[in-house]
Amino acid sequence: MSGMSAFLSGATVGLAITMPIGPMSLLCIQRALGSGALAGFATGLGAATVLVLYTTCAILGLGPALAAAMKDSQVALSIMSAGLLLWLSARVLGRTISLAAPCTDSRGAVSSYCSAVACALFNPLTPVLLAAVLPVVAAPEPSAASTMIAGVFAASVGWWLIVSGGVAVLRARLSVTVLNLFNKASGLILGALGLLMAANAVQLRF
Repeated sequence: MSGMSAFLSGATVGLAITMPIGPMSLLCIQRALGSGALAGFATGLGAATVLVLYTTCAILGLGPALAAAMKDSQVALSIMSAGLLLWLSARVLGRTISLAAPCTDSRGAVSSYCSAVACALFNPLTPVLLAAVLPVVAAPEPSAASTMIAGVFAASVGWWLIVSGGVAVLRARLSVTVLNLFNKASGLILGALGLLMAANAVQLRF
């Protein structure tokens, strides 16, 4: 596999996992609407970081071991994911958006990044999607593995940049009432996803 083929294969994997709407997409959009492009992009960057971590493990042949570990820890992961989603939901629902200048504070961006890493890391769907997508593309030669991982990261980061930037542009065109309605709806959906994760943990446990 050539370097370009490996990069494009990685980009395909990155987009296939990043583009579907899920908790991370919702969180990125909510933060970009509420706090601006930087907060939204930092959230997406956190998700991309975890995706690269899982991809690296899979390409290095650690996929079966990772899958076994995830299966053994599925209940604990579901509980942690549920708790994190419910916590994020409470924070979103307790916040009122204003039309002040978008947040450019680096500490806020770091906080958004770290919470996104935690959310993506404890999301049991990420490795499942990766396991479904990776076999579709050709396995890279050892020399091309890093190029494929770079493709995954570039495509994922590029997608989050487009989403956060586009939503931030939309933010400037919406009224504060509409922004707050979307904010509350996002919080409720995150809470519902958290409850579903909790219910899944109970079902797996009993």
